[in-house]
Amino acid sequence: MNAERLLVAVGRAPRVEGIGLDTVGIEPGEKGIVIDQYCQAAERVYAVGDVTGVSPFTHVAAYQGWVASECILGRGHATDYKAVPRVVFSDPEIAAVGLSADQAREQGIDVATAEVDISKADRAETFGKGLKGKAGVVADRERGVLVGAWAVTPLASEWIHTAVIAVKAEVPLATLRDSMMQFPTFSEMFLAAVRAVDA
Repeated sequence: MNAERLLVAVGRAPRVEGIGLDTVGIEPGEKGIVIDQYCQAAERVYAVGDVTGVSPFTHVAAYQGWVASECILGRGHATDYKAVPRVVFSDPEIAAVGLSADQAREQGIDVATAEVDISKADRAETFGKGLKGKAGVVADRERGVLVGAWAVTPLASEWIHTAVIAVKAEVPLATLRDSMMQFPTFSEMFLAAVRAVDA
């Protein structure tokens, strides 16, 4: 059987029944165990991972585990989810971080966007034949920083991390524009998109 496209759509919900939450005074919410910004669910009780209902990704669970351990050790580090990378490991890969343009507008941000075709990266010539894909960025025009980025390209899962750091650290667009990306890599697409932003 031949097909042009395959769509896989699945969901998951945290399993919180029958694990003894009542013995520590926790009543789970609709999306799982409710935690604060320190991953604390109750006094001296922490919850991390899918049971929290916060971005059910392995890397988010690992991050929450680090935050919880920092808090247990008395260092009180708070969570920050504004730059969670999201990837679909398809062919080509689909990756995103931060806000979409619509989400940014809903938050009252003066949005500036740009997108580039994979042909902007010379890596497309050395990676394979007939490659297709695009990448884009979402910027806050007023503050001059990125608030989101996305890509549908080969290896998007690898180069999206440049955008993750840019969104997390609120790196100024001027600094990003004045940066260099290794030649030839798909990361050059990120730089091309940033330089194309009218902000």
